[in-house]
Amino acid sequence: MQFPTFQELLRKTEEILNETLHGKISIMVHSHNNERLINEITMIDNAMFREELRYDKNELKQIFRNPGLFCIIVYLDGEPIAFDYGYEESEKIYFSDSSATLIERKGIGKMLGVLELVYLYEKGYDSLKFTTEEMDEMGRPLRQIWEKQGYKTVSVSSDGGVDMMLEITPEVVAERVQKTYHNA
Repeated sequence: MQFPTFQELLRKTEEILNETLHGKISIMVHSHNNERLINEITMIDNAMFREELRYDKNELKQIFRNPGLFCIIVYLDGEPIAFDYGYEESEKIYFSDSSATLIERKGIGKMLGVLELVYLYEKGYDSLKFTTEEMDEMGRPLRQIWEKQGYKTVSVSSDGGVDMMLEITPEVVAERVQKTYHNA
């Protein structure tokens, strides 16, 4: 299965978003905690999530101490507009903790998810795991949406949290790259 490397796809994403958003896009990758990063994520988190789903700065600092931290921040004209981050849950399982974008319906979140997947494949992870809700505040059936994309339900908690998992194979990665980038 052929698909671009993470670095190639990162540059392609910047090119596509430059055109789509009519501005200067830069994407930064972080593997260490710093105050600026925490502040940028907090700003987007507060704008996009209802209170019970938000992390405060201390929680983020704790999360960012986990091994295998991988965080992508998208900037439009120097201002942060989107993020995606997670960390190693176990040797071969990556936990994708949170993702958000201030500009919706432009493919930013989907591209960040594919970038994350390519990165994880290159790092040798076998599976990608995350927790979602059965239904979001807008009535979207999140579990069903993710299952249609190939994720499997691992568990459902009494508080409504749904753990989802995707096996990371060359076929899955190639399919996601092709669907998202068409001619990548």
